[in-house]
Amino acid sequence: MNETDLRWRLRQLPREMEPARDLWPDIAAAATRASAKRRWPWMHSLAMAASIALAFGLAWRIAPAPVMPMTTAAQPDEEARVLEREATAMTREYQAALREFDGAPVPGSLEPGLRVLDDSARQIRAAIAVNPDSPALLQQLRKTYSRRLALTQRALTS
Repeated sequence: MNETDLRWRLRQLPREMEPARDLWPDIAAAATRASAKRRWPWMHSLAMAASIALAFGLAWRIAPAPVMPMTTAAQPDEEARVLEREATAMTREYQAALREFDGAPVPGSLEPGLRVLDDSARQIRAAIAVNPDSPALLQQLRKTYSRRLALTQRALTS
């Protein structure tokens, strides 16, 4: 078959064809199924973040408080550095857990609460920098991070 024959057959084809039935209901159903399938990958991220938060909380509850004897005048500075390092490590773990939710849509009604918790965490870290030997500030930072993660998880499941 040469090119001329192909062109002739192509011209003989009908210009328009009507489908045998209405296709829009099937398209809408397929789009709904596709959007439902896209929600499940977030569940994996939520499970990962919940596991990290649970491991962090268990480690905090189970780990005994370090007992450091006061033998020299340098001991308070050493304890302050330990608390600062612990706050830094906690912040890194928290940020890693939040990265699991990057790109996830957050309802507008929860954004003010998330901002308040983020501001509180910044203020607590600033207070730890000024008063690094305060276990109470470290405890408050831990609570703030836990609340922020819990609110983020709730935002993604609702």
